[in-house]
Amino acid sequence: MTFAGILAFLGLAVVTMDVLGGVIATGVLLRGGAVRHLLAFLGGYTVVVTAATLALHPLLAWLSSLLRPVLDSNNAIGTVEIVVGLALAGISAHQFHAVTRPQQKHGRIEERSTPTRLAATPLALAGVAFSVTALADPSFTIAVGMASQERHLWAHIALLLLWNVVYQLPLVAVTIAAAFGRHEQLVERVMAVFGPRRRALQTALAILLALIGLAVLGDGIYALISGHVPWLRQLIMLR
Repeated sequence: MTFAGILAFLGLAVVTMDVLGGVIATGVLLRGGAVRHLLAFLGGYTVVVTAATLALHPLLAWLSSLLRPVLDSNNAIGTVEIVVGLALAGISAHQFHAVTRPQQKHGRIEERSTPTRLAATPLALAGVAFSVTALADPSFTIAVGMASQERHLWAHIALLLLWNVVYQLPLVAVTIAAAFGRHEQLVERVMAVFGPRRRALQTALAILLALIGLAVLGDGIYALISGHVPWLRQLIMLR
């Protein structure tokens, strides 16, 4: 994979970063959870994602041969871009709507602790259920497909491990902070930084998604009209 390909690969993880994992991990801590609870949750997620990754490799190889005529068609890729652009516009509209929701306030962690209500096994199962959010995310399949272009197995593993760490960075950060007993400071600092700026940040995210959506939508339409090589095709071709 080229340097540009690696940037696109990791950029995909950053743009589609799953903040829900960090939110759930914070909620576990607020309800009296410990590091073992977070590790159980993360473990359940990891097992399913690993299994799905192993299953996707041969499936994507088969689909690649089957869909090669589609991937070689600028019109087909342009149509995909139009669909993606419309989806991003829809997500942007949802973010604009979320800005109007009132912000919930939480007490300090020790004030909300209820250790007896948590167990590791249910959280492991919750991690399995949470993995569905990653499997349903098209960026996960794209990441597996891009990593599979590398010929060496160790490169596949390293790239996908790095991608998943970035993709689930909020969850990983909260888990590491909890392991060193810094989770309360992390939660308080995040709330202090992002809490007062929630509306501004959500608005900025909505605008960013809207701009990206319009750009991708416009590129798809332009590709259908003029025969221009779509951006998505250029991304797929990165080796």
